[in-house]
Order: sequence, then C-alpha cells, then structure tokens
Amino acid sequence: MKCAEVPQRFNFYNVEINIMVLSDPIPNVHVISIYRSKTYVKLSSFIDALNNHLHSSKLTDCSIPVVLLGDFNVNLMEQTTEKRALNKCLIKERGYTQLINQYTTDYHTLIDHIYTNIHLVKSAGTLESYYSDHKPIYVSFTAL
Repeated sequence: MKCAEVPQRFNFYNVEINIMVLSDPIPNVHVISIYRSKTYVKLSSFIDALNNHLHSSKLTDCSIPVVLLGDFNVNLMEQTTEKRALNKCLIKERGYTQLINQYTTDYHTLIDHIYTNIHLVKSAGTLESYYSDHKPIYVSFTAL
C-alpha cells in the first residue's frame, strides 16, 4: 500500500483509532481502524470520539473517500439502542454504507464492521481465523 501521509495512531476517550491515507488504488482514501472496548467505553463516548475525529480531520466532506473499520463491539445482528445510535451517526448523518452482513465472531455476533462512502466496492466479507474468535473482515475495491 502506498501511503500519501505518515500513518497516525490516537487514543481518544479510550477508543483506539489508527489512520492511513492511501494514494493507491483510490487517491486520498482515508482508512480508519477502530477498537472500542465495550467494557470501558460507553457508546455515547465512542460516538463522541468518532464525531470528533471525523470533524477534526475534515472528513465531513462527502467527496473524501473513507473506509472506517474495526471492532466496534456493537452487535448488528440485534435490534438495540446501540445499533440505532451507530446507524444514525454513520449511515443517516454521514451517508456511509455498512458492508459486513454476516457473523464476525465464533459466537454468532456481528461486532466487526466496515463503513464506507466509496461506491466502487468489489466485495466485502469475512475470512476464517484459527487464532482468534474474531473472523478477519475485508473489503476489495474496483480500480478507478
């Protein structure tokens, strides 16, 4: 992967955030990986951290390609207030699409997510892992 900027790492409200800005295959794509501990980080603090980062990084501009992925610890297989709050923040307010629609853990939960505003998605899904109870998630894009 060709980085357009030096990758950055933050811990904001105890949410781990890593950012890479890639120049290829999609120019200026911001890949943001997230880890939220369900035990230590309330969803309201998590959403505050996301909003703060996206706003401070000027990623409120819909023309900037963004991939937001990681362990959100919100089970999208259940209808909960956490799921509704996350959908409001990322889907309704930002226009992102959530790409993963299958279990991401051995416990039949979907807590690892990929959100994007890029419409060149070739495929997305999960893989198997023998070293973790989480399944690796991936997204593949069509070249420009």
